[in-house]
Amino acid sequence: MAEYSIYPIIRTDKPIKRNNKYPIYLRVRIYDRETKLPANLDVDADAWNVRRREPKERSLRLALNAKVIALESYLNTCIANGIGISIDSVKEHLSANNQKTRQPKEVSFFDYFISFMERRKSELRSGTLCVYQTTYNVLKAFRPNLRISDINLSFIEEFDAYMTEVNGNANGGKAIRHQNLKTVLLDMIKHDLPVKNPYPLFKIPKAKTKEVYLEKSELESLRKLYHILPQDSTLFKCLEMYLFSCFCGLRISDVISLKWKHIDLERGLIIKEQVKTKAEVKAPLFDCAKEILHRRLPSKDILGSEVCVFDSYCHTIVNDKLNELATMAGINKHLTYHTRRHYELSLSLKLNSLQRFFS
Repeated sequence: MAEYSIYPIIRTDKPIKRNNKYPIYLRVRIYDRETKLPANLDVDADAWNVRRREPKERSLRLALNAKVIALESYLNTCIANGIGISIDSVKEHLSANNQKTRQPKEVSFFDYFISFMERRKSELRSGTLCVYQTTYNVLKAFRPNLRISDINLSFIEEFDAYMTEVNGNANGGKAIRHQNLKTVLLDMIKHDLPVKNPYPLFKIPKAKTKEVYLEKSELESLRKLYHILPQDSTLFKCLEMYLFSCFCGLRISDVISLKWKHIDLERGLIIKEQVKTKAEVKAPLFDCAKEILHRRLPSKDILGSEVCVFDSYCHTIVNDKLNELATMAGINKHLTYHTRRHYELSLSLKLNSLQRFFS
């Protein structure tokens, strides 16, 4: 049996409304429990397609479909994130999105957080959504039954202490969680939820920034590893991506999304839309980068295709592997993918004003 089902009905068993129409409800089944929930729409009995379970009028049908899709999206998001679903959680979710019935004391903060991520997923990068999901998980571990009414200055201070004492987070990690939480609270206020934002009274910790530069000798040490590591290992593949970025300046998100159609080997250029900025970038392909591409190219037939050049790894795995590689190469620095942007450019690159490709 599927986890849930949703389909619209008209309640002819209820008294007809003053406008001589019947209310439309959603029949919702979660596992073995079922209920009928108002869709806050109504329809004439003869304007309802009984066989298709939908209004005959297009505008009303679209409005009803939007409500069904929104509820399906909420349930699918819960299932994908390992969050339990129930008739009660559906009622609570619908109450949280109903201007007339929602009360902050009765509304789960996590329901709103999920709906926020669902609404914003089309405009946020997948990496950003992963960061919000992590914040959700940390909050859930700290206060499993968090209600909107629980959020005040004391809660923010306790949450900050929890991240420090229990999770061992430094200021940089805590700042991200606070910024995510603050954004969700401001979204609540924008949608007229009666909630206060305590952050004007709380100073979000700032990370101590220390730029790590990769020297030419250290890059050479990594290149030596490139020629001795097993080519089917994760270490080799992460190193290959990192070295490629050092030689062409692309971010990790752009390397992961790089396809053969973005590469012009004859002109020695990479031309693609950046994932982060959505702006087009034209990055030069130097010999070291070309060497990597030729090794990755199984056949000239895939040039210009939608096939990805590199394997896909999440940022955390890549950064973990980079630090393993740094240890193997005798580099006493904490490496992240971002350090490829601080690699000391050669004098010839600087004289040719190519630094803009690395910004």
